[in-house]
Amino acid sequence: MTIHDDVVAAPTEPRPSTAGLFRGLLVSVDRLADRVVAQILAGEHAYVEAAIPEGALRRIVAVNIAALLRSMSGDGVALEPARDAGRLKAEYGIPLASLLHAYRLAGLALWDEMVASAAAEHRSEELLRASSDVWGIIDRFSGVAADAYREVTDERARRDQHSRSILLLALLDADTPTREAAGILRTLGLAERGLFVVVTAELDGSGADPLPGIEEKLRRRGLGSSWSTWSAEEVGVVACRTAAEAAAVFEAVSAVATTRAGVSTAVPAIAGAAAALGEARLALECLPRGAAGAHRYGSAPLDALLVADPRRADELRSRVLGGLDASPDAALLLDTLEVWFQANGSTSEAALVLHCHRNTVGHRLHRIEELTGRSVARHSDAAELYAALRAARLGWGASVQEAARTAASSLAS
Repeated sequence: MTIHDDVVAAPTEPRPSTAGLFRGLLVSVDRLADRVVAQILAGEHAYVEAAIPEGALRRIVAVNIAALLRSMSGDGVALEPARDAGRLKAEYGIPLASLLHAYRLAGLALWDEMVASAAAEHRSEELLRASSDVWGIIDRFSGVAADAYREVTDERARRDQHSRSILLLALLDADTPTREAAGILRTLGLAERGLFVVVTAELDGSGADPLPGIEEKLRRRGLGSSWSTWSAEEVGVVACRTAAEAAAVFEAVSAVATTRAGVSTAVPAIAGAAAALGEARLALECLPRGAAGAHRYGSAPLDALLVADPRRADELRSRVLGGLDASPDAALLLDTLEVWFQANGSTSEAALVLHCHRNTVGHRLHRIEELTGRSVARHSDAAELYAALRAARLGWGASVQEAARTAASSLAS
């Protein structure tokens, strides 16, 4: 049985005499409704601010009071009035807390009326024994109303998010006219002038937010942003006033990223947002697979060049480093080469990092020369070795062909 059943059995078998007491109060529904509505309007400013018609409010209160009394009388629990109340309050933007407070006011009004009626008929003890059933039914009605309220607000949020996603997609489309883009910025609550930074973060399939709290984090820095989730990525546009604020976007994204995230350069007009999205996607691909963090476009130009053309990057790796593929110590040689570059060509510093003798580093570099035909001592060879090493590292440990296909698919989407 679900809350969507219109009528369900009463939770307890009503005592005939108590049921008659509750049924007798049905003649007081209009008076009780007037009392509850007056209390709601006097104590809940949200109802006044939402401009809900007093007639509509009174009708929904009266219908719910009557349904509560019939339920307590053993006529079956009719839940549709509670659902109607939840939907109405949600449609007018009444806070959920105010909705639940209205049910508490109605419950107290009913209880006061029951106490007075029971006392007049010398049935107070009988009412006391039924009190748990009375408040249980009231709680059930308020719970159903709250569920209906959340259904409306959740659906509204889904529609709003879908609309914002469409607008953001149009904003990042190079074919969107500038005048139309300006209107979209206003709708999204973003400044029309200034600098714009585009951010993209990959989704990992778990459903988790790859940039948790990023919108609020940016808001605390005085930065407006709009975000949307597409098929495989979370995308955002951030409006900035200065270059310093644009730099702060990267800091904020880096602080919260739980997957790979790419950040574009700052473009001076929203017309450049489509190109900025391409930058952000390239920047993301400059991070190893499985990494968590952010990469800013332009901070590693060679890597960006390689991921921009993955097929040729794979060709470069294969032509320069292909001779290592059959070597059992290929991984060790590549690690040594990478550390040597990081040490600015110092064999001694590389040896300290690798925990070996400098002659061992020299031997490994000579081994690389034998297998590749390129020596780190020649600048042109060293440049090719470094570029090929970066192409290999951008394969993230998988086959470079697979990495190339993934990168190409991402850039085409």
